Amino acid sequence: GRGVGMDVVKRTIEGLRGAIDIISDEGRGSTITLRIPLTLAIIEGLLVRVGDARYVIPLAAVEECIELSLEDDLRSRGRSMITLRDQLVPYLRLRELFATGTRPDQFQKIVVIATGGERVGLVVDQIIGSHQTVIKSMSGVHRGITSFSGATILGDGGVALILDVAQLVALGQHQEERLRAAG
Repeated sequence: GRGVGMDVVKRTIEGLRGAIDIISDEGRGSTITLRIPLTLAIIEGLLVRVGDARYVIPLAAVEECIELSLEDDLRSRGRSMITLRDQLVPYLRLRELFATGTRPDQFQKIVVIATGGERVGLVVDQIIGSHQTVIKSMSGVHRGITSFSGATILGDGGVALILDVAQLVALGQHQEERLRAAG
């Protein structure tokens, strides 16, 4: 090709404070060496879509993915709770939490996450699939936002925020306690 793709790779790697070396041997091929600082963490994540935005949920925290049927949604009567194997699990609508301002998809999914023995469901529009994720820390401007633990650059050059599982589970449990107290 014209080398445009490799230029994007080079800029991305340099943005991570890394380096790329390319050695070409005519008739034999090319060797591409990427050097990325060890201070960057790599995790397996579940890439999801909410509205027009994409987010990564650390795969280690994902218990299961289920469809949120209209029947289940109506049965919760606005309490945002679902019954899974005879246990009530609170769920958070990420569309509302992140104020996306777009209409929800007709068939939404719940990604059940857990940490510290507590579970909460996250309502998303689409489960895209697993994604090996390089975690970039948030800038100083964004450090006060507690729902995210970092960000990552996707293969298409887009950015996805990485969800902070502990914060979201705590928020879901707080919501459940509030609902129980209200009776």
